[in-house]
Amino acid sequence: MASKIDDLEEGRLASASVKWTTHLLSLFVIAGLTAGAYATMTGHQIAYGISREVPWGILTSSFAFFAITSTGLCLLGAISHAYGVTPLRPLGSRAVYLAIVTTVTAFMLLAFSVESPLLLIYYNAASPNLTSNIWWLSTLYGIMSGCLFLRFAFLVSGSQGLALTFGIVAAVTAVGANNNLGGLFTLASDPPIWFGVQLLVLFLASAVLAGTATVIIFTVVAYKLRQQEIVGETHKALETAATLMALMVGIVLVVTIARFYSMFFSDTPDPGITAARALINGPLAVNFWCFEILTGLIVPLALLLLTKTKSIWAMTLAACMAMVGAYVQRFDLVYSGQIVPKFSGWNDLPQYLHYFPSGAELIVVIGAFGLVGFGFLLGERFVGKLFRLY
Repeated sequence: MASKIDDLEEGRLASASVKWTTHLLSLFVIAGLTAGAYATMTGHQIAYGISREVPWGILTSSFAFFAITSTGLCLLGAISHAYGVTPLRPLGSRAVYLAIVTTVTAFMLLAFSVESPLLLIYYNAASPNLTSNIWWLSTLYGIMSGCLFLRFAFLVSGSQGLALTFGIVAAVTAVGANNNLGGLFTLASDPPIWFGVQLLVLFLASAVLAGTATVIIFTVVAYKLRQQEIVGETHKALETAATLMALMVGIVLVVTIARFYSMFFSDTPDPGITAARALINGPLAVNFWCFEILTGLIVPLALLLLTKTKSIWAMTLAACMAMVGAYVQRFDLVYSGQIVPKFSGWNDLPQYLHYFPSGAELIVVIGAFGLVGFGFLLGERFVGKLFRLY
């Protein structure tokens, strides 16, 4: 295995600029880990901007963002290898590796989102609760990450059959974990804005959307680092991924419209309508209209349709915009469910609760993005040739 890994190293990526960028990103990771450790020791309500009324903040939404992205990458990797030679095959190995990186990042954010991460691990194994969404969520993501590590190891060793087997298991558990993440919101007793089966469809479509967008972005960056032109099968694979991304953007747009239609034209309790109005014309309106809808859905879809998913720069720009919109959408989803006071209408209660991330939270999030970039550069340098083999 060690000799095979040595054969996969990309010597051309050992340049000074790539090394300095890797070191810089590692400093971001260290800063994020330090801020998270500080918050764990001092207490989340002291270090974070959360409160008793708004207990889930940007770390929870960032965890959802990376967890959903890892699900999409896992599914993309499984599709690319499951049926032999497919148009997506040149992207499969990089998708598997990026799924590992984003899963590790999601677990880092989850660890800093709970008061006692060690107790979470201990009780998850010592006293499993089969009726708990959070238990199934952590367990299934754990199984998925283990299968992804094994799959990548078998890809390195050249054992395609075993890699495919573990890839299928990882994909099945990824869908289950993603549904449990959506169920964590859908099955909550309140707030009403989290009700509805549309949320499960939204999570699954968002996963594929984020997975395709991520693999497009990092594939283009990888070729830029190597100063190579994207041609042949890789170009066709990116076109296929962009077409799939356009389809998912359309589905997410339709589901978003359906969610708000059912919110306003069904028997939704008043707090649910109030939360929906916070997104439409309230404190979250800029996030919703400018970033979620315009930047994250409409402009990317227009770019992809106008260029017929043939242009590399257009699909890259669309992917970047879609990821920005996806990140804001995760934040809005988490925050809008908590923005209305539980006893709305009582005297001296505000119409909307306020939340703003603290410095410690922002540093942890920056560290999380730094970890993704750090892992990507290490992978391209030390096993970069693998991404062109399978």
